[in-house]
Amino acid sequence: MSHKLTTVKIENFKSIKTIEFELSEYTPLVGYNNAGKSNILEAIKWVLRKSSLKITDFNDPNNSVIMTAKIEGISQDILDNLNNTHRQRIEPFLNSESLTIRRTQLVPNATAAQIRLEVLNPTDGQWQNNPTGIDNAIKDLFPEPIHIGAMENSEEDVSKSKSGTTIGKLLSEIIGPIEQQYGAQLRTVLDGLKDVLDADGNNRATELSDFDTQVNQKLDSFFPDINIKVHVPTPELKEVFSKGTIKVYENQSLNGTDVSALGHGAQRSIQMTLIRHLADLKTASQQQTTTTLLLIDEPELYLHPQAIEILRKSLKTLANQGYQIIFTTHSPFIITEKDIANTILVRKNTTLGTHKRNSLKSAIPQVEQNAQHQLTLMFALSNSSNILFSERVILSEGKTENRLMPFLIEKISGNSLGVNKCALVQQGGSGNTKKSKLVLDMMDLPCKAIVDLDYAFKQAIEDGFLQANDTDILACKTEMANLATTNGINLNNGWPTKRNSSMTAEEAFALLAQSPSIQGNIQNLKAKLISNGIWIWTKGAIEKHLNIQGKNEQVWATLKNNIETNGIVLALPNDHQEISDCINWLLN
Repeated sequence: MSHKLTTVKIENFKSIKTIEFELSEYTPLVGYNNAGKSNILEAIKWVLRKSSLKITDFNDPNNSVIMTAKIEGISQDILDNLNNTHRQRIEPFLNSESLTIRRTQLVPNATAAQIRLEVLNPTDGQWQNNPTGIDNAIKDLFPEPIHIGAMENSEEDVSKSKSGTTIGKLLSEIIGPIEQQYGAQLRTVLDGLKDVLDADGNNRATELSDFDTQVNQKLDSFFPDINIKVHVPTPELKEVFSKGTIKVYENQSLNGTDVSALGHGAQRSIQMTLIRHLADLKTASQQQTTTTLLLIDEPELYLHPQAIEILRKSLKTLANQGYQIIFTTHSPFIITEKDIANTILVRKNTTLGTHKRNSLKSAIPQVEQNAQHQLTLMFALSNSSNILFSERVILSEGKTENRLMPFLIEKISGNSLGVNKCALVQQGGSGNTKKSKLVLDMMDLPCKAIVDLDYAFKQAIEDGFLQANDTDILACKTEMANLATTNGINLNNGWPTKRNSSMTAEEAFALLAQSPSIQGNIQNLKAKLISNGIWIWTKGAIEKHLNIQGKNEQVWATLKNNIETNGIVLALPNDHQEISDCINWLLN
């Protein structure tokens, strides 16, 4: 990737009051319907290609629409490939290979000439208004963006060859090779037409000459010194391609039909196939002297999950071959673990209008300064792209929770995780619970965690949720010492360890949880952690509450079948209330 838009600030545009966000080579925008994601795409396009905004484009007609963008990566190689005039316009405003621009429309329905483009002068930090030629210089850096809407323009995008359509971009890729191979032959044909149709053609059509003579005889009575000739201009080779389109042939039919005759699904499939082919062409050419913005509303629309995967790979290829991809989506299939950090979560309310939540990329460094720990935390939270499509997150510690909680939630609440707008994220342990909760809190994603009982005695103290001298913890620690003596449990700092012990640490904590003398203490610890958004399994682990032995598919399937057949009350006679209480707490 060469240069790209890295930061955009939008003010007073449609549903947006003010919003600022970072962009990468491949930036997903995720949010519920009508959150304003499409408005963000339109705004990004406008900052590079001005057009007169109507009153409906203003959030507040009494204020100006202002958009600020930072372009980074304008290296020496990029400058060397620019038109020399455009290079001279850009160079004075570069600051460490970056250029900051600001476009402003003061009032609705202003003319194009009244739309202001300013450039930040790095020397004095002041905005310079409309430097000569700067708009055209930016067009040299960023050709006409390709903007593909969700439904309304699939037909136009694949059937009308314009600079901002996919078919137009594809045809521009193949004009060069065709011109090189067939240029002389095509020019001979076009020159022959020119001789026949041009006003000064050497072999003009007799009908045209006769028409000229007859009209000039009549014109002579009005203006004796004036003659006219009919002129039919012959197109240049590039103009011929500008009329290029797509014809569709079904079942080997000899007669092609227009794309408009197809349904939305077929149109979208053709559209995304062209994008895939464009990616293949770009990979083969390996030439990137400009960056083209590809702005897509819901690229997954009407596509099968496997087709979405193919499309995702194609978009990723383009993102490394001179294209910057910014798209809205409702599909986790088009966002991989690597993309979650750069995904922008878009929301809308009456007070803020369209706004964003912190991205995972920006939230994690605020919680964890250690670089290696940042990577660990990123991996833990990136294993589920579902967090991007949810209103609340459930952090789980073990495999059993990950496999059975979605089932139990649907059985008890009557709705699936998705309908409840919840995401379940398996942490693979409880060590990152606090930091994960802090990160998700910074992303404005409410979060609760489910952990085993041992969390209360060790990690909860380290996380600051409980104190080491807590009377309930001390009571449990004393009881554990008693159990260790009578059961051959090896302790480390007062708590079970699996080394040289008669049982595993998990089994030892389950044994502790059965001790009658500390039941009140365990319930107290549970209440304290619930106040911090953390639920502990008071019997040690979820398996004890579900009355299952083992953590494998056969055990889980047997339990699910039992609940399906007999209902949760009969299947879990002693613990159905505990499980129900947990799930109701998670969802409320």
